Amino acid sequence: MSTTTGTNSELALRDGARLHYRDSGAGAPAPVPVILLHGWGASGDFFERQTALAGRGLRLIVPDLRGHGRSPGVPGAPLSIAMLAADLRELIAHLELGRYSLVGWSMDAMVAWEHLRGDGLGGLDKLSVVDMTAKIVTDAAWSDGLTGGYPETMVAPTAAAVRANWGRFADISAAKLFARGASPDAALLARLGALMRANAAEGLAQLWTDMARQDYRALLPALGERCQYIYGKESRLYAEATFHHLARMTGTTQLVGLAGAGHAPQWEQPEAFGAALLRHLAADRSGGAGAL
Repeated sequence: MSTTTGTNSELALRDGARLHYRDSGAGAPAPVPVILLHGWGASGDFFERQTALAGRGLRLIVPDLRGHGRSPGVPGAPLSIAMLAADLRELIAHLELGRYSLVGWSMDAMVAWEHLRGDGLGGLDKLSVVDMTAKIVTDAAWSDGLTGGYPETMVAPTAAAVRANWGRFADISAAKLFARGASPDAALLARLGALMRANAAEGLAQLWTDMARQDYRALLPALGERCQYIYGKESRLYAEATFHHLARMTGTTQLVGLAGAGHAPQWEQPEAFGAALLRHLAADRSGGAGAL
């Protein structure tokens, strides 16, 4: 059962799948709604510590993307980043959002980038990329993927491990969300692991394989100052230098490193994370202050 507050709704998608989403603060005077996109193997519940932002003038839309949470998808239909981006497009159209901001955490930063690459930047107000790189696979020319190096030869074994024992892989992945050296609360760790284990292994293996094919570096310069990067300074997945490099590639000064946070800063540092979102959403595109 989700603990994320707001109106729970379902959208019937083009192929018969149903997309579950929460809509909070819909009556707020905020000029632009914010869509929070969870990561691989997670669900909208992973943003539950941000629900208080709906009381601070924001409209928050939090979907469970296909293959995650309450949006299981169509049995037998393969999952891909492009498919999730198409679902996002349908949700935006269904809610009649002329303008919107996106917050993409982990894999779903790629969903946001895929949406923007396919549909253009016309409707985008702001984008926050949370602890994610533009290309996870590393090679001789690209060291800013998964920390420690993640060559293409490791992709198939990772997907095979997900298929073979997703329960164990989910528990390991949940532990990697937290800051290096941290000892997360056992009950919280168990709960996040259970949320992840509830998702189907096959779809996640397909998404991991597809995610590893993606490269969004060419898109970054078009985003400029409307894009900010939020990352955990103690992330187990990505190096701090990676986000400085991505910011330079994007042409943005909007870079926020949160101390005491790992791959999921929205969990470990929710107040600082929320403040970073609010500052970015309130700024005009030249970096000046605006009003929410």
